[in-house]
Amino acid sequence: MEAHSQLKQLIREQVEIERESVTRLSETEKKVGADAAKLLLTEMRMDSQKHAAVLEAVLEVLNDRASSKSLWERSLHAFVDPVIISRELEHHKGLGNSMLTHLRDEIRKTDDDALRTLFEHLADDEKRHHEILDTIARKCYRIVR
Repeated sequence: MEAHSQLKQLIREQVEIERESVTRLSETEKKVGADAAKLLLTEMRMDSQKHAAVLEAVLEVLNDRASSKSLWERSLHAFVDPVIISRELEHHKGLGNSMLTHLRDEIRKTDDDALRTLFEHLADDEKRHHEILDTIARKCYRIVR
C-alpha cells in the first residue's frame, strides 16, 4: 500500500516537473530568433506536454481503486474501445508510413545538411513512434481476444 502511495506521489511530482518545463520552454521559444532553435524548443515542449498527459492518465488509472483488473484491462474494458483504438491506430500508422516515405525521399534529394539532419530526426522519431503504437496495439488485441 505504501509503495502504491509513493508511486502516485512520484507521478504527481513528475507531472508538475513536466508542466513547469512546458511553461519554461514556451517562454524560451519567444526569446529565440533562429528557426532551428524554435523547432528544437517546440519539440521539447511538445514532448513534455505528452509526458504530462500520459502520466496524468496513469495516475487516473492508479486512483481507480475499485478495479482489480490489470492496467490494460481497466483502460480497455468496453467492447467499443478496442474497436475504436484499433481503427485509429491503423489510420495513424498509415499516416506515419506515408510521412516516412516522403521523409526518406527528401533525405535522398537534399544537399542541405541541416535539412537532412532534421528529416532524419523526424524519420527516426516516426519509426520509434510506430514501434510504440505497435506494442500498444498488441496489448489491446490481447485483451480483446
